[in-house]
Amino acid sequence: MKKLVSLVLALMMLFSCAAMAELKMSEPGVMPFVEEVTPLTMAIAQHVNVIDYDDNYMTKLVEADTNIDIVWQLLPGAETATTVDLMMASGDALPDVFLYSFGNKTAAYGAEGYFHVLNDYFDKETGLAYCFWNEATHMEEADYEEYLKRSTEADGNIYAFSFYTRGLGDRQRITAYMNQHWLNALNMEQPTTLDELYTVLKAFKEQDPNGNGVADEIPMIGGTWNGGDDEMLINNFIYWNPDYMLNVENDVVYAPFVTDEWQQAMIYINKLVKEGLLSDLTFSITTDELVSMVQGYGPEEQIIGLLVGTFTTTAPDGTNPCIMAYDAFGPLEGAYTPIRTANCTKFGYITTDCETPELAFRFFDYWTNEKRSLITRYGEPGKSWLWREDDPAYFDEYFVGGANQNCRMQGWDAELGMITGVTNPWVTQNNEIWNTHLTSCLPAQTYGQWATTDTVMSNSWEESQEINIVSVHRGYTGAKCNALWYGKLPEQLFTDPIYTTEENDKYNDTIQQVRSYVNECIASFATGTLDPVNDWETYKANLESAGLSQWLEVAQAYWNRANGL
Repeated sequence: MKKLVSLVLALMMLFSCAAMAELKMSEPGVMPFVEEVTPLTMAIAQHVNVIDYDDNYMTKLVEADTNIDIVWQLLPGAETATTVDLMMASGDALPDVFLYSFGNKTAAYGAEGYFHVLNDYFDKETGLAYCFWNEATHMEEADYEEYLKRSTEADGNIYAFSFYTRGLGDRQRITAYMNQHWLNALNMEQPTTLDELYTVLKAFKEQDPNGNGVADEIPMIGGTWNGGDDEMLINNFIYWNPDYMLNVENDVVYAPFVTDEWQQAMIYINKLVKEGLLSDLTFSITTDELVSMVQGYGPEEQIIGLLVGTFTTTAPDGTNPCIMAYDAFGPLEGAYTPIRTANCTKFGYITTDCETPELAFRFFDYWTNEKRSLITRYGEPGKSWLWREDDPAYFDEYFVGGANQNCRMQGWDAELGMITGVTNPWVTQNNEIWNTHLTSCLPAQTYGQWATTDTVMSNSWEESQEINIVSVHRGYTGAKCNALWYGKLPEQLFTDPIYTTEENDKYNDTIQQVRSYVNECIASFATGTLDPVNDWETYKANLESAGLSQWLEVAQAYWNRANGL
């Protein structure tokens, strides 16, 4: 049931002003927010790891600090979207707050008057986002610009307080490792060009580098997190980010996957697969199968030459020495290295049934404080993790290794660290957190300032062999990959398009159909189901039939709108 937007907003403004006068709100940045305990109803999807939302560290913390009394309205963990849609359509009073991602329904529900518009609250000089602007310590100007841009709908309104993170280890899209034992056995160096890569992979296949007399070598394989070896190879020919798929040059949006460069990439990948240099299992293998393939062999007996995908997912057993065979492998000369955009998810909504929207907004803002943002992920400080500011002397005594390798590489001092032997509350049942990212702000430095108890670190594969400690080698390769695969990019990037409600309604199915067909055909060209030469024109015709021109049209309209063209 649609709401009468103008009337409702006008009435809510009157109610809000009266309610806030009674509440006697404190100045921005001053706690508690109100003198008297004031209830706010909050709808949240119930998570299996949260034992109790009332008897909970986060709940007690925010209630004690702010004088807000959270009245939980727990949504079912399964079929949450269906439940929420029924609530919105019922015409019944909605909870004050939704801690939930409405995704691309945000604009439609906002335009129909279900949510308060938050633009004025975010104003740096006159708004209520005190912690956002002053206590999200490591948010940089570029973070703020991206946050506000991606939180704003096509109609110019902000209807949700977003969760924002730009984690240091999450932005690289590729993580690759090459078997250094094999290179040494063959007296070869890591390749730096596509021709050299082909030569190395061919030697891996034909010259028995693991020395067991059996042709069991798999020159190259990928498939887990950061394991897009097809993406890695395509970016040697043309920029390709599978998250967004489209490129921009001179303000013109185009599809890279119908260009001559793309066809050449498909020809190259097809050649590697046809000759057994890139395993066709890459396009079908499960994570568990790849883990078994890696962890099932010792360093000297490994059967993989070039492994694409983080050790976190390809070799999750942190004690298994299998990874000692591999050194970090970087992009070839001239290759693009796409990165993931920061995670900016619209998550906190204030409904127009809320009589105290300013108080609800300040609840959201409360969690953007740097330390409290980390609490939403790691729980109670002193229990599972330590925050240096709480007790600098003890922190420095406990984390005798100081900053970890990633942190040192960035030139950052360590400000937080996990307590040894304590299970992270994010992955176990507890009464510490709500197991959702909420409306916190976690830019790269916040997420990256980790301390370590390890006093030994490696700076090369050879040094790792001498030290012979698996965790040390993990730290070295992880830090090196983060540095190697962070970002040669084109001047203009097509990322995170915000389409209008009408555009979403009209083109969403078309866009998804084109995206699915492209992904399907990458595997088909690679494995030979489609021939990258003889079937090329048919492939392009099928894309046009699927609606590629319509997607490019709406994408260009978004680009022009977003860039004032």
